[in-house]
Amino acid sequence: MKKILMTCAVLLVATTGAQAQGKDAYHPVDQAWVTMNTEMLNVELGLNDDQKVKVKEINERFTARHQDMTAAVPKPTDAEMSAQVAKLMAERDKAMRAVLNDDQYAKWEKKRHKGTGDLEGVEKEKLEQKD
Repeated sequence: MKKILMTCAVLLVATTGAQAQGKDAYHPVDQAWVTMNTEMLNVELGLNDDQKVKVKEINERFTARHQDMTAAVPKPTDAEMSAQVAKLMAERDKAMRAVLNDDQYAKWEKKRHKGTGDLEGVEKEKLEQKD
């Protein structure tokens, strides 16, 4: 599970870096992340066919919006970017809530928060190593 989450994180970071180069369409890494994340959720949450299509659409929509944010000129400050990402994630959570049933949403939310905690721990370790 940690390997999958770390792979997703690496793909997301790679996506963000690639966006700085400027492009009009999805980067292959973005599309790979959307597909991988949708399949992972399908396996872990037992999505039905309709849910799978809707979750993929949500992933595509919010990946595109994230791309737009990171490609914005002038670049937002870190604080502005954090606020924009938090707002975007809240909107995505609301969209996921509308698609998933109560049990699936609870599993997704637990998995999502666990993954975030794992990544925060990695970032914290990196900061401690720099000191």
